[in-house]
Amino acid sequence: MKLYFSNECLGEIKNVNVEGMWVNGNIIPNKNIEKFKAFFAAIVNEENELVEANFNKEWLDDNNWYIIDNQKEKKGIVIPAVYPDGDIYWRWR
Repeated sequence: MKLYFSNECLGEIKNVNVEGMWVNGNIIPNKNIEKFKAFFAAIVNEENELVEANFNKEWLDDNNWYIIDNQKEKKGIVIPAVYPDGDIYWRWR
C-alpha cells in the first residue's frame, strides 16, 4: 500500500492491521513527506488544538488523501495520523 496526497506518493505502508474503524501500519516515508512533517506533528499532538490557519487548506481536505492498495486500487481516507516513529493510522472514507 502507498499513502498519497493529491498526486504525490508520500511513502509505502507495511504491517497493516485493522482495529475497528481504524487501520494502522508503519510508513516508510519518501522525500515527498518532508513538507508535511509539521502538519502531521500538529495532527498527532494531543496536548494542543490543531490551528487550521497554520496549514495549507488543501492539506485539510479529506478528498485529497488516499491509499493505493496492493491491487492498484485508489481508496479514499480521512487525513491520516502519521507519528514520528513511523506509525500511521487512518479511516476509510
